[in-house]
Amino acid sequence: MARTTGFRAGGLSRLATRAFKPALAVFAATIVLAAVYTSVLIVERQDALRQVSRYNVAWLTSQAVVELQKLEQRVAASGLPGSGVDQDEVELRLDILANRVQVLSIPEVRDLSTSKPELGTVVADLASAVREAQAMVPHLSEQGTIHALLQLLSPLERKLAGLAAAANARGGDLVAEDQRQLSQLHWTFSGVMVILAACGLGLYALLLWRNTLLRQTHQELLLRSRELDTQNGRFDAALNNMSQALCMVDAEQRLIVCNHRYLELFGLTPELAAARTPIRMILASIRLNGGPEGALAEEIYAEQQALVRKQQALDFFCQHSSGRAIAVFHRPMGTGWIATYEDITVRRQTEARIAYLAHYDPLTGLLNRVLFREEMERFLKALSGGDEQLALLCLDLDSFKEVNDTLGHPAGDALLRVVAQRLQLCVGAEGRVARLSGDEFAILYPVIRGADHARQLAGQIISAVGEPIEVEGRSIVVGVSVGAVLAERDGRDAVDLLRKADIALYCSKTAGGNGVRFFEPQMQTKLEARRTLEAELRSALDNGELVLFYQPIYSLRTLTICGFEALLRWRHPERGMIPPADFIPIAEATGLIVPIGEWVIRQACADAVLWPDHIRIAVNLSALQFTKSDLLQTIAAALASTGLSPTRLELEVTESVLLRDDESTIAILHQLRALGHRIALDDFGTGYSSLSYLRSFPFDKIKIDQSFVREMAGRADCASIVNAVAGLAQDLGIGTTAEGVETEEQVQQLVRAGCTEVQGYRFGRPGPAPSVAQYFTNQDRPDRAHARVAGASFSLRSS
Repeated sequence: MARTTGFRAGGLSRLATRAFKPALAVFAATIVLAAVYTSVLIVERQDALRQVSRYNVAWLTSQAVVELQKLEQRVAASGLPGSGVDQDEVELRLDILANRVQVLSIPEVRDLSTSKPELGTVVADLASAVREAQAMVPHLSEQGTIHALLQLLSPLERKLAGLAAAANARGGDLVAEDQRQLSQLHWTFSGVMVILAACGLGLYALLLWRNTLLRQTHQELLLRSRELDTQNGRFDAALNNMSQALCMVDAEQRLIVCNHRYLELFGLTPELAAARTPIRMILASIRLNGGPEGALAEEIYAEQQALVRKQQALDFFCQHSSGRAIAVFHRPMGTGWIATYEDITVRRQTEARIAYLAHYDPLTGLLNRVLFREEMERFLKALSGGDEQLALLCLDLDSFKEVNDTLGHPAGDALLRVVAQRLQLCVGAEGRVARLSGDEFAILYPVIRGADHARQLAGQIISAVGEPIEVEGRSIVVGVSVGAVLAERDGRDAVDLLRKADIALYCSKTAGGNGVRFFEPQMQTKLEARRTLEAELRSALDNGELVLFYQPIYSLRTLTICGFEALLRWRHPERGMIPPADFIPIAEATGLIVPIGEWVIRQACADAVLWPDHIRIAVNLSALQFTKSDLLQTIAAALASTGLSPTRLELEVTESVLLRDDESTIAILHQLRALGHRIALDDFGTGYSSLSYLRSFPFDKIKIDQSFVREMAGRADCASIVNAVAGLAQDLGIGTTAEGVETEEQVQQLVRAGCTEVQGYRFGRPGPAPSVAQYFTNQDRPDRAHARVAGASFSLRSS
């Protein structure tokens, strides 16, 4: 509403301003015309009055009558004796009358005579009589002259009296007319004065109105000025807070306006980029600053000039060899332009980085899976079907997880970079090397001359990767497993070849690693069988197909059974008893080991509670159970539901549980030990750095792997390892259990080594829970139980 009122006031102000000037001009013209007209009337009246005062016709004619009568009197008196009138006085009077005749010759008298025909000859008659009288006066003393002279003059008296009467009447008329004109002049002048006064009042009112409007306009202008200042401030704030630089150039190629970002982008000062500065001077200032901005500004200006000539709007960017890039959003504005500029150097670098990451591995610089597939498709299309073939090798590092877990991820990354360099050196410029995932690589080699050549290349790769690698001051040796396929022989589809190479790699890994396996059709059959087994394992637990077997642990100190180890078995309804080596790795790989492990704990506790109180039950724990389940709650629930004492439950962990040296894992082990459980380190000596684990946690027992025990008699190094481990355990106050004991000789060696417990076929094979219960029943019957100390046989029969 206020804005509308302001607009109306502004319109009225402009209207008043436009009307005031013509009104003032009209008023001034009216005053001038009135002044001129009044002056003319005054001059005319003055002239008339002057004429009336100088040439009064009525007075002149009456004076002529008087002078005629005086002349007649003097003439008559001159004839009387003693009158004192002589001829000179008569001549004087006659001259006066003659002079009056000349005066009566003025145009006014003629006009009067002309208006009345009967008076037309009066002046002429008077003049004629005067001339005659002038001739007669010298003879005045003569008889009859006076009489003749009086007769001559007497008729003229009546005529002059008529002329005087007419002149008097005419003078009255003239006076009346003058009075009328004077009255009209008075009223006209009064009217003019009234009009002038009214105009003055109107002009004064108009001035007052105009002043009011001017004040309103002034206030409005002040308000508009404040609003404009506010808008300008906002405009400046918006302009100078833009993330993009802005520049506006007029038709004369001079700068109209630019913002602070423009100055920052091109290294200018406000003085160098003032309004109306030629754009060429600004470009010269940018060049003087040095750097890539000068070249970029010149390139941008040239492009903008071309766009202005075409009257074309365009978004483009210019990039310097240094990597500096500026995006320009150009819009023509007549023969000038307005444009925004944005430094997209970081964006371009990011885009280049993204494009690089989309095709290359950021850690090793090798091709990633996407680009590797593209290269593989290109190589497959280029196959000519001649002697040369395309070899695809899939590689996986052996024991890389242990390196990563023990030395940390930075060491693992350094190892991967060195391996990538060695692989690249092995294949040269002809091949392509990619990193597909963590420690999985792939190689394309397009100039293979058959399987032998591919096998030779794989051997070179295995040998190169197997060389020691120095990482953080430590020498690391890793192996590599290789799965290989040959295009043409094994197919030409990229997806199929990758799948087959991965199957061959899996077979190479399961065969022990650090070798090469070429794809064979039966490999796929075995893999499919494994997948079938995996699917059946998922339902085996629910179907009650999993069972526990127990193997006795014999104490060399008491020469009695001190406990049993729970061993998992799978009784398949169709395949029969499946060994743990066939399904435990599958359970580990799929995560099924977590629910299976929970079941094992519950079932082992339920079986062991039926045995004598001094008999312990040993249960193996998977590393996944420490991270994927609530192990403490599972064990506590099993003990609570069965009533088994915590001291009878012995938990065996492998080195894989401690590989990460995870604080949470160590904390769980301490909590379990605090509850009374014994903790044993299983498969000691087969891991990556076993001795370090003895410092991580105070184990109750070390189990020596059967691979060392079985070869003690034939290999001195195995016997030395067993002796060393047993001696170390004695020094640390830790018990030892030797696994895989099968002969009496091994028993004697273990006794000498200082082992405290043994386990193996020499003392009993694993059997189901009923067999264990039957064993303890037989121990209570002396006629059924038998035992020999040296070389004794403790047998458990399956029921």
